[in-house]
Amino acid sequence: MMKAQLMSWNQTHFGTAVILMIVSIVSSVQAQEKHPFEGIWNANLAKSQRHENHQFKSATMKFEISDDLVLLTYTGVNMAGKEESGVTRIQPDGKEHPVTEAPGVVTISKWTTSHILEIVARKDGGVVGESKYEVSKDGKSLTATVKGVDAKGRSFEQIIVFDRETK
Repeated sequence: MMKAQLMSWNQTHFGTAVILMIVSIVSSVQAQEKHPFEGIWNANLAKSQRHENHQFKSATMKFEISDDLVLLTYTGVNMAGKEESGVTRIQPDGKEHPVTEAPGVVTISKWTTSHILEIVARKDGGVVGESKYEVSKDGKSLTATVKGVDAKGRSFEQIIVFDRETK
């Protein structure tokens, strides 16, 4: 009887160890899965619908995602041929956050799904810009729909399609 109890105890603990190992492996794999936005995206000008006043020559975005922050690094060449770059910190929590580069402007950002990030810019209570970034289901393209008022006070709307950079 003692031998039978020992074998039962060993089998139970072996089974528990196997379950814990599987849970550990699954957790590790899930932690390594990237957010759909994560990575580098290059503008595909042929597929994009650019506004006549925003005929940039190239654009690249890099998204880095953490629990409460989206870090967007961008580079490109504007319509005058000048290189531009910068980093934008996006807090997709649905709350107002001031834009340091534009006094009086606040942004409200939120994930509507894991594949869609929406941002609204407001100044003096009115909307001055809206952006919707959407990653395709296959994860190969990102569409940015942007509308607002530019630095010269002109309204614009454009749809920029980005292709995921693969290594």
